[in-house]
Amino acid sequence: MLIKKYFLLLLFSFNGFAQAITLPELQAKLTSHQLIRGQYQQVKKMQMFKQPLLSEGDFLLDQQQGLLWRQKQPFPVFLTLTKDRLSQRYSDQPAHIIEAVENPMVFYFSHLFLSLFKGDIEGLTVQFDMHLESKNGQWLLLLTPKISPLNKVFKKITIIGSEYIDQLNLLELNGDSSTIQFLGQNNLPAKLTDNEQQYFQF
Repeated sequence: MLIKKYFLLLLFSFNGFAQAITLPELQAKLTSHQLIRGQYQQVKKMQMFKQPLLSEGDFLLDQQQGLLWRQKQPFPVFLTLTKDRLSQRYSDQPAHIIEAVENPMVFYFSHLFLSLFKGDIEGLTVQFDMHLESKNGQWLLLLTPKISPLNKVFKKITIIGSEYIDQLNLLELNGDSSTIQFLGQNNLPAKLTDNEQQYFQF
């Protein structure tokens, strides 16, 4: 409920304001840091369930290497996404690795999420119509899918942020939705640790 109120308040506050930042400027802002660490909280609402599904954890995004996504609650899941490989491990189970050539559709949607997260505006322009609004250092980017298979799945995607992406909202055509709030983003240390580097060598 708190996340929903936060999103509605931000959305209302942007109504009627002219665009004060361009898409190239936004991409430059979001890609200015080679590495970003932080925490996340996700609320997923599905038509088949009365109660939303809640999850939380932390993440690490390296612009060159890829994404480390560690869910801590409600159960441990560790995901590593690179350009052409995806590793997913549940608790202490062996990692399940998928190659891009084995399942291109999985990688299509996985890299869509990565592009959203990285702020790859140039790449997203091919797949979405975009509407950008900003005020006092905050911005809201509304993405409307214009090609298949995205327009067969998503109704709209909204990204909200300032220095970093603070919130990502995905609304599907079937009524399901996901809201991911990012917290405590920082870029220190500015390089991967030896342990973090190993996660990308799978």
